[in-house]
Amino acid sequence: MYTVLLKDAINIMLYISAPFGNYLYVRNAKSVLGSYTAERRPGRTKAILKTLRYSFKDKAWYNALGLRNPGIKSLTFPLKSNQLLSISAIEPNDWRRLYEIIPPEIPLELNISCPNIKKEYHAYIQDIPRFVERNPIIKLGPLLTTGQIHDLYSMGFNKFHSCNALPTLNRGARSGDILKPHVIMQIEFIKDLNDTNYCIAGGGIQNLEDISYYKSYGADAYSLGTVCFNPLKFRKIINNYGVKS
Repeated sequence: MYTVLLKDAINIMLYISAPFGNYLYVRNAKSVLGSYTAERRPGRTKAILKTLRYSFKDKAWYNALGLRNPGIKSLTFPLKSNQLLSISAIEPNDWRRLYEIIPPEIPLELNISCPNIKKEYHAYIQDIPRFVERNPIIKLGPLLTTGQIHDLYSMGFNKFHSCNALPTLNRGARSGDILKPHVIMQIEFIKDLNDTNYCIAGGGIQNLEDISYYKSYGADAYSLGTVCFNPLKFRKIINNYGVKS
């Protein structure tokens, strides 16, 4: 069991991952809005009702929300101080459109990890180097290869969020503990590339021990996802360990 000393267990940088960040705003964490796409993608409520399920057998959540959102033009800028914007492209040229619409001062997460995107990887990301100057976070998928991560680093990106949910054959994307081996592999690889790279760990975080586990592998910050379904656990982490603003 990994532990974190009390002096290390305060002022931990926490993110509330999308889509939970759309609804939760607290002073001790950064809320991630999104993921927003260039065009409106209706049907979020229906997708939640049809696909969001908890498996007691797997002790994991499944969903197939498919980037349902009201579109980037529905947002009003600037954002609140503790918010950042997650964006995702459906078509490769959507990255250019998003770049032109979003003001340069808006803090960004580029979500290149949606399991529902079936485009060829290199074609899909061909236009994202234009975002390097804005110093965004790159949200990785669990199946992204080390070669692909190295390509992103070579473009100039140095902030990474590991990782999104794991695609399954017929139940949507799976969250929870199953992500931990993928997160650890990616963090270790990213830190080996350059130990100053910034790594956000997310996947299966339910308590301080999970944060301590990721911290021991080099994580710099931590993303809260399905723990948001449990108000008691969520509030305990936020109230005791989040950065006070």
